[in-house]
Formats: sequence, structure tokens, C-alpha cells
Amino acid sequence: MIDQLPLPPVETKHLHVMLVDDEDDYHLITRMMLKKAGFEGRFSAFMEPAEAMAQLRSGLDRPDVLLVDINMPATNGFEFIADCNGSGLIACEDTTVVMCSSSNRPMDMERAFRTVCVQEYIEKPLTIEQFTLIANRHAQRTNHRH
Repeated sequence: MIDQLPLPPVETKHLHVMLVDDEDDYHLITRMMLKKAGFEGRFSAFMEPAEAMAQLRSGLDRPDVLLVDINMPATNGFEFIADCNGSGLIACEDTTVVMCSSSNRPMDMERAFRTVCVQEYIEKPLTIEQFTLIANRHAQRTNHRH
């Protein structure tokens, strides 16, 4: 879980945040939260995991932070991450994978932390504090201080 301590804002101009979630409302809420958090990087959002997969396969503009909903109809978040890992579409050292869920089921949390490349688990909606912490941890982990 993510501690709710105030952190200094991290430089986000160079960050690419990708959201994969089947809920239109959550796309809007996430966009608004990123704006309030002072996010200045690139944001790409996909309703369908298959579309996100196609974007990743293009090899262009890989995400630094990948927010993935657990419960989606066609492909759930765990299957999506497994497909990405199996296809070499994300590199754990370069991408911070965050599993997002509207439920706080211990079973989902345990599975998320056993999933390759998953660094964080959040209960929706993503907050400014959580995003700031994720961005800070990503910067520390990848040593991309700008």
C-alpha cells in the first residue's frame, strides 16, 4: 500500500503515463487528478487492452508509468500484464506498473505483488498524493532525475 505522506513534486515533463481501463469516467477522473498534481508529461489512455497492446507493439513512446485496471471484460489486468511481459513489451526496469482496482480485495493485492513488473497497487481513484509518490519512486528506481 502507498503511504499518504506529503512529498515534493517530482519533475514530470519527461514522464509518459499510460492508462488501461474500461471505464470512461475513470479516464476523466485520472486526467483531472494528473492536471491537479501538476503533471506536465504525456498521457495516453486506452479503453481496450488490445489497443494498448497495439500501441506498445509499435515500439514508440513506451510508458514510464503504466496504470492498469484489474477488472476489465475481455482481458483482465493480470492477463494484460502477463501478455506484455511475455511479448517483451514492457521492461520492468523502465516501466513502473501500477495495478488499479475499485475493490480492495486482499486476493487481488496479493496477486498484484506476485505479478512480474508490478510495483504498486492502488484502490481507485488514484489520488494526487499517490501519483506523486509513484512518480518519485519511479524517478528513484530508474535514476532519471531531471
